[in-house]
Amino acid sequence: MSALYPTTDFGALTILLVFFRLLGLFLLVPGFSHNSIPGQVKVLLALSVALAISPIVKPFVPVLDGTMTGYAVAVTRETAIGLLMGFVAYVTFEAISLGAHFLGYQMGLGTAAMMDPASHNQVSLLVPMQAWIALLVFFIADLHHHVLQVFVESFRATQHMGAESFQNVALLKFFIGLTAKLFALAVTLSAPITLLVLCTNVVIGMVSRMIPQMNIMLFSFPITITLGFLGLYIVAPEMLDSIENILGEVSGELMTLIRVL
Repeated sequence: MSALYPTTDFGALTILLVFFRLLGLFLLVPGFSHNSIPGQVKVLLALSVALAISPIVKPFVPVLDGTMTGYAVAVTRETAIGLLMGFVAYVTFEAISLGAHFLGYQMGLGTAAMMDPASHNQVSLLVPMQAWIALLVFFIADLHHHVLQVFVESFRATQHMGAESFQNVALLKFFIGLTAKLFALAVTLSAPITLLVLCTNVVIGMVSRMIPQMNIMLFSFPITITLGFLGLYIVAPEMLDSIENILGEVSGELMTLIRVL
C-alpha cells in the first residue's frame, strides 16, 4: 500500500511526473483524446493509471534537484515525451482517415462533405465511419495495452535523457519519415477502390464518346457510388486486416521513437 500511496515528497513527485507524461499521451492518442470524453475524465484516467504504474517505473524516474526550476524542467520534459508518443499514434490513425478521404472523393462523395466533430473539418462521409472502425479495431485487438506497455518501457529508456535529446537530427528525420509514411499508407489503403473507380470512369468515358447524345454525367455519380460501396463490401475483410496491421505498427514506431530519444 505504501508503494501506491507514498508518504514522502519524492514518491508524490514520481506519481506527478508519470501523470504529466500520461496526460501528454492522452491529449493526442486516439480513443483517449476524443472530444466526446470530458477533460475531467481524461485527467482522472491519467491520474488513476499513474497511480497504478508508478511503483513499476519508480526506479527509472530521475532524481530532481529540489528547486522550482528543476521541477518545471522535469514536468515540461515528461509532458513533451508524452506528446511525442501520442503524436506517433495520432499520425497512424490520420493515415487511415486520409485513406478514407481519398476513397470518398474518388467515389463522388466529395460534394456531400460533412463536419467531422472530432477534427472540426469538412470531410468525406467515409472518414468518420473509417475512423470509428479503426478505433474499434484498436481496442478489440488489445493494441491499447501494447501502447501502455511501451509507455512503461519508455521510462527505462529515457531515465538519463536531457533537454538536448529533443534537438538531435535523428528525431527530426524520424518524424519526417513518419509523416511521409502517412501518405503512403493512405494510398495503399485506398488503392483497390481507387482502381475500381478509375476503371469505371474509363468505361463511362468510352460510352460517352460512343453515344454523345446520351447525358452520361447524369448516371456517372450513381454508378461510381454504387460500385464503390460494392467494392468496399467485397474487400472489407482484407481492409480490416490492413487496418489492424497498420495499427499494429504503432508499438514499433513508439519503440523507435524511444530509441531515438
